[in-house]
Amino acid sequence: MLDRVLFLKSLAAAFATAVTPAPVPTATPRPWDQCLENPALPYDRPLGLKMRVLDGPDFDLQKYRGSPTILHIFATWCEPCAVEMPFVVALSQKYAAQGLKIVGIDADESDNAVRAYRKKFDIPFPIAMDRDGLFTRALENNRSSTWSIPVSLYITPAGYLYCYTEGSSKNPGNELTYRVEKFLKESSS
Repeated sequence: MLDRVLFLKSLAAAFATAVTPAPVPTATPRPWDQCLENPALPYDRPLGLKMRVLDGPDFDLQKYRGSPTILHIFATWCEPCAVEMPFVVALSQKYAAQGLKIVGIDADESDNAVRAYRKKFDIPFPIAMDRDGLFTRALENNRSSTWSIPVSLYITPAGYLYCYTEGSSKNPGNELTYRVEKFLKESSS
């Protein structure tokens, strides 16, 4: 529980201090650098988070140290999440050999609803269950605007928040691929 509290406090600090990058000109061929970054966040240690996993061993972010990791927050009722999920699944498989780990986090739904969703999209990665919704609501409450899922939190191999994205995109396949490749490249340097 303490790790979860520290993670939420660290994430709250990230949202409070995150710098929004300058808008990318529309003529740029890859306008997907909206990933909100702040590599100099004042963490005194890597982030920690523990949750129950649907039909699997509990999720502990500390066990993912050494691997670039994406925490992908979704809900089964969310249309943009359903549009994006096949691309997230494909990326988890395509970049597994490069060490990328993806963990889904369901936003406060029943096990059976999430099982059906996992089967529908053939999701190979673990799905942590935010059963009480505390994690998702804590993220939302630290924003001045309305939270928009899906949300992806990019966690470096050292366990620090690299950046986060929220909301749907018009071109999820290309956008997600671009962001993951950039994340993997910068995480390995």
